[in-house]
Amino acid sequence: MTEHSLCVILLCMKVLELNSIVGEDTLIYYRRNYTAVARLEFFAKTEDVKISFTIETNPLGNKLIYLEYPFGITFDYPVVPVTTSIKEKILTMDNEGALPL
Repeated sequence: MTEHSLCVILLCMKVLELNSIVGEDTLIYYRRNYTAVARLEFFAKTEDVKISFTIETNPLGNKLIYLEYPFGITFDYPVVPVTTSIKEKILTMDNEGALPL
């Protein structure tokens, strides 16, 4: 695979939005658990994927995002770029204050 073909593949996937975001109660103050539906666009096709994620803030203030997909889900796209894009969207929304507390 050439560098050009890799760039073309990565540009064909977008995270359009995260909706139906629900926060779950947790007793650990530095962890926030959520469930949501991610709307993804692969090539010219749109797909909704249920996800659950946790945002954990370490003692230095850095945020770690853990993302889980339902068992048995398949994509028509490589999972690593999808996961990276969803995590970036989550972090952006969190920094903007768009996630429920």
